[in-house]
Amino acid sequence: MKLPKAYEPTNYEPTIYSMWESSGAFKPTGQGEPYAIVMPPPNANGNLHIGHALMADLEDILIRFYRMKGRDTIYIPGADHAGFETWVVYERELAAKGKSRFEFSREQLYAQVWDFVDKKRGDMELQLRALGVSASWEDLVFTLDEKVITTAYKTFKQLWDEGLIYRGERIVNYCTTHHTSFADIEVEHKNEKGKLYKIAYPTVDGSSEIIIATTRPETLLGDVAVAVHPDDERYKQLVGTYIQLPLVNKQIPIIADDYVDQSFGTGAVKITPAHDPNDFEIGKRHNLEQLQVIDFDGSMINVPQAYMGLTAEEARNRVLRELEVAELLRGETELEHAVGHCYKCGSIIQPLIKDQWFIRMEPLAQEAIAAIREGKVRFHPEARGKQLINYLSNIRDWNLSRQIPWGIPIPAFQSETDPDDWIFDERVDQPFITVNGTRYNREEDTFDTWFTSGQWPFITTDYQQNGDLSRFYPNAVMETGHDILYPWVSRMIMLGLKITGQVPFKDVYLHGLVLDEHGQKMSKSKGNVINPIETLTEYGSDALRLGLVAARSAGQDQAFSTTKVVAGRNFCNKLWNIARFIEDKLGEQYQLKEVYPTSLADHWVRRELLNAAIQVEQLLAEYRFAEASEAVYHTIWSVVADWYIEASKRHDNPDMLAWVLDTSLKLAHPFAPFVTETIWQTLPWYKEGSMLIRAEWPTGGDYDDIAAAQFERLQQLVSEIRFVSSELPGNNKYTMHYQNDSLVADNANLIKQLARLETIEHTEEPRGLRLANSGREAWLVIDEKTLYEHQSNLEVRLAEAKARLKNLAARLSNDRYVLQAPAELVDQSRKEAEETKQLIERLSAELQVIAE
Repeated sequence: MKLPKAYEPTNYEPTIYSMWESSGAFKPTGQGEPYAIVMPPPNANGNLHIGHALMADLEDILIRFYRMKGRDTIYIPGADHAGFETWVVYERELAAKGKSRFEFSREQLYAQVWDFVDKKRGDMELQLRALGVSASWEDLVFTLDEKVITTAYKTFKQLWDEGLIYRGERIVNYCTTHHTSFADIEVEHKNEKGKLYKIAYPTVDGSSEIIIATTRPETLLGDVAVAVHPDDERYKQLVGTYIQLPLVNKQIPIIADDYVDQSFGTGAVKITPAHDPNDFEIGKRHNLEQLQVIDFDGSMINVPQAYMGLTAEEARNRVLRELEVAELLRGETELEHAVGHCYKCGSIIQPLIKDQWFIRMEPLAQEAIAAIREGKVRFHPEARGKQLINYLSNIRDWNLSRQIPWGIPIPAFQSETDPDDWIFDERVDQPFITVNGTRYNREEDTFDTWFTSGQWPFITTDYQQNGDLSRFYPNAVMETGHDILYPWVSRMIMLGLKITGQVPFKDVYLHGLVLDEHGQKMSKSKGNVINPIETLTEYGSDALRLGLVAARSAGQDQAFSTTKVVAGRNFCNKLWNIARFIEDKLGEQYQLKEVYPTSLADHWVRRELLNAAIQVEQLLAEYRFAEASEAVYHTIWSVVADWYIEASKRHDNPDMLAWVLDTSLKLAHPFAPFVTETIWQTLPWYKEGSMLIRAEWPTGGDYDDIAAAQFERLQQLVSEIRFVSSELPGNNKYTMHYQNDSLVADNANLIKQLARLETIEHTEEPRGLRLANSGREAWLVIDEKTLYEHQSNLEVRLAEAKARLKNLAARLSNDRYVLQAPAELVDQSRKEAEETKQLIERLSAELQVIAE
């Protein structure tokens, strides 16, 4: 098949992907050292976003590369039932129909959401295919698959039996809009402007008062004590006495506790055990009442009649008004503090007491910390490992309970006669069971989705069952976003070590968020969300892949750049044109032969391509994706297209041309799989059924270092001729003079073509402009008038370049610009400054030559 003039991605990508998938190219071979990546499962209820595209790009680059290196590779895809996220979406659907979750049983709701997700799940999988991921689709795992539930229950039972699972009444993070609790790590804290209110609590006899400071005056109605530090001389005489709780006909004690910070506020704090985790602990130490005044729907309860049924916000306003009337407000201070919000609806999270299932985290965290410190899990960037150790060192017990019907039911039942009697049982499809004559009612909560996701590496590989994929555990690497280091990566390490005795993966690569082109976080409310499929449709999958990985560093949030996607498309077109040129030269009957370099350019291109293969391998081993992509880009664009193809027009070596194209396609394949495979399918020297995806990574080949170095010296001369010619007035072809130089003499025709010269002449009396940076005794023949005009132009350009550099230096020395301007713009300024410096050096050198 002859390649058309232009590469149109949409004409080839679906066919190429279908060929890969139907041929079984994505499946493991059973040969070679295992190499596995388990896909962080995208939500099954919606479309992919640009972050998913980056994830798929990076992971697929690794899989395709190590497949070509002969490893037994598998990329295990997944789909996440996304318990809470999906439930939020479906609850909106119910609301749009005028219905509520409370009109249905748990079983009815579960079935409805299952159908809802099942209709949408296929879209996500098609989009991943469009991105080119070489995933083993037959091994896809949905987080509600039977094996996921079975493993989750087995893990829960093991932790239960070891005393690491407990049910307790604790302060939980509760969303009163969605009626469910969250783990600490799931709460989204936002810095907000608020007020610190000082409120006077009168002593019982009315002779004095104690002033407390609070940001939540509405919880005053649930106060059961005021606490001071035992060493605080200001309040020692009051400890053990009682004060009057404002607005409530009630007396509460003054207690002493080491938790109180004497320097904060007034050194006296109100204690509301039912609505603050720290107060809850103080309350337990002092055996205080747990009085709940905010209900699970966000309304006020157990308060004086004037406040009953108000929202927390309404109650706050009324409390402040009443305190002012009672002359008990002692001032307020503006402050900025972190306020917890529901990460889906934005409602303020209420700390409320609730019976929930918890995991004791301290023993699991200590084992994970030891594994990280011993280097059993390596992090990229390295600093994230230290951050994780710090997080694990201060971790709190994990709340596993979620009050939503969509998810995996917690396999526990409670005795009707003894509320403290809980048993483990997997018959969660039954509302109640009878055991030894006692009726037990089913727990209605479901697992936090992160609990099952925390077991993802050993679930997906069937490790505990010693299944066909068990050899792929531990995984080679976990690649995911840095924003889920704590909620997901940490839990996979802890649960992996606990359940399997091994770390779940050897490396962790954390990518940053993909920001919009102005460096802003993407959100639907801002209207700046980029749909990767729309970009892919316009520019092609390979262009998007190349654009996403370009200039991207581990763990850094970086802007999306359409310019880089366009550059990726241009690269694909360049590779296409290289292939068209070479295939036209070779003809449709050409067959591969032994390759022997026969020219300086042959030796040089062989060396450069093989060195590039080694460089890419080293860079990918270090997860330096951007540098690896850039190495491929430079090699194919500059080495092959700009130099070797041009040089080959003067020296015919069809076998080397074939090898160059073959090797270039292999180098580029992990980064641009569609265009490379499309070209591969047109190569006449491969039999039908041959696929690039199964080809071996380039290795070895003879070349002469001396010959390669001689071609580099010719390049230096040609580059100098090109530069100087471009600076001269007019658009003329020039003659070059040279003195005794065998390298120039032997390669005069090649130099003439590459440098676009009129002629090359050997002379003992050279004239014109000396090519001082060429590394050779060579001159361009120009007259005095042209030389003078050239000198004047250089002086003007040098002055302009110096002025431009001064402006750029001033811009980059401005901290406000560097910190606040979009990162891409700052990087562009730095690059422009460096290029301007190089231009100044070049122009100065040219003027120095003329002056001599």
